[in-house]
Amino acid sequence: MFSTTIDYIALFYLVLLLWIPFYWLLFHSAIRFWRRMGNRAFWMALPAWLIFTMAIIFTRHELLARRVERNALTWVAGGALFFAASWLDVQTRHALGWRRLVGIAELNPGHESSSVVRTGVYARLRHPRYLLYMLMTLSMAFLTGAVAIFLLAILNILMYQILAPLEERKLLDQYGPQYRDYQRAVPRFVPHLGRSPEARISS
Repeated sequence: MFSTTIDYIALFYLVLLLWIPFYWLLFHSAIRFWRRMGNRAFWMALPAWLIFTMAIIFTRHELLARRVERNALTWVAGGALFFAASWLDVQTRHALGWRRLVGIAELNPGHESSSVVRTGVYARLRHPRYLLYMLMTLSMAFLTGAVAIFLLAILNILMYQILAPLEERKLLDQYGPQYRDYQRAVPRFVPHLGRSPEARISS
C-alpha cells in the first residue's frame, strides 16, 4: 500500500515537473508571439500539458516496471531530497509571489513585478526553482527505485544545465548591468558559505 502511494506521488510530480523544460523552450523560442497573446497564452499552453500528462499516464506501467532494490539508504536519500525540494518550493513562492510564478512578469515586461529578485532564497541562488525541480524528480527516482525515472531525472538535470544559461542570456538582455551584478554575486545552483547574501550582492 505504501509503495503504491509512493508510485502515485511520483507520477503526480512527473506530470507536474517533467514537461517544464520543454515548455520553456516552446515559450521562449516564440516569446513575442506569446506576449501578443497576453494572458490567453496560458490557455493555449494547456493542451500541450494535457498531451504530456496523458503520455505519462499511458506509459506509467512501463515507467515503473524495472526497479532497483530499495533499502534504508535509498529511502533516506529520497526523503532528504524531497524535503529539500519542498523547502525550496516554499522559499521560492515566498520570494516571487504568484504573479511571477505564473509568468505574468514574463508576458508583460512592463509589469510592476518585472525586476530582478534579490530577496530570500534568491539572495543565495539564482535558480532555486530549477534546483527544486531537479531535486524533486531525483527524489522520486530514489523513492520508487524505478530505473526509467532515474534516467528521466538524469535527463532533467542535464536539460537544466542547458536552460539556466539560456535563461540568463535573456535576463541579461532584459535587465542589463542590474542582472550582471546579481550574476556575479550569487551562484547558480550551489550556495556560497560564510558571507551573508547582503554582503555578496553589495560587493
